Amino acid sequence: MGSVPSFNDPFTLLLIVVAGVLLAGYGVGRWVNQRRAQLISAWLEPGLRALGGHPVARPINRSAFRFKVTEARSPYATLAVSVVLLSREVLPVWLLEGLRRRQDVLFWHVKWRRPPGLEAEVVDAHNELGRRGEALAHELGWMASQTSGNWRVYGPSPEAVAQAEAMTQLLAEQGITFWRLAVRKEAPHLLLSMPLPEPGRLPSSRLVAALGRLSKLALNVAQEAESL
Repeated sequence: MGSVPSFNDPFTLLLIVVAGVLLAGYGVGRWVNQRRAQLISAWLEPGLRALGGHPVARPINRSAFRFKVTEARSPYATLAVSVVLLSREVLPVWLLEGLRRRQDVLFWHVKWRRPPGLEAEVVDAHNELGRRGEALAHELGWMASQTSGNWRVYGPSPEAVAQAEAMTQLLAEQGITFWRLAVRKEAPHLLLSMPLPEPGRLPSSRLVAALGRLSKLALNVAQEAESL
């Protein structure tokens, strides 16, 4: 029969220490994510209320939640904002994500009351989400592309590329960093993936105002096409 584990055994002590560190890490990480979720919700809500309608928050899982705005004022039909936080509850994963410089993420999904006349992809090819958009652009055969700073712009025509360039410039002028901007004729019409700004540094009202200007640019293309 094997010997009974003793607290004087180095391996047993090591297991106890590791278990204690992981348990403490879970508690700290869980608290940090709960605190961040509260701060982010308080930051987002004023900007979303500026759209009219009724923003409603729903949890997705322990590290993600979503705001959905229905009955928003024109040009919006519905708008959803998803927040995905780092997996801070598991200490090794949190440390690994920190080493990889990963960040909390904000996803915008917008459905307008009418489809745009524009389809395009703007991606940061240095980011995983940007590379997914780039792969999709290649699948669609959108070979018209050019580089604007860290972003690559794709579209089915030179006109679409130029319009997407204008949208990219608009966000850059507002100091808004993003990884992927996609515009589609099928809903959701606009997808914007971006690192979550630190609450307090960028007012959510400014972000929502920039979204309104993006909407105007995309939908003006549709108006021009209808007038031809």
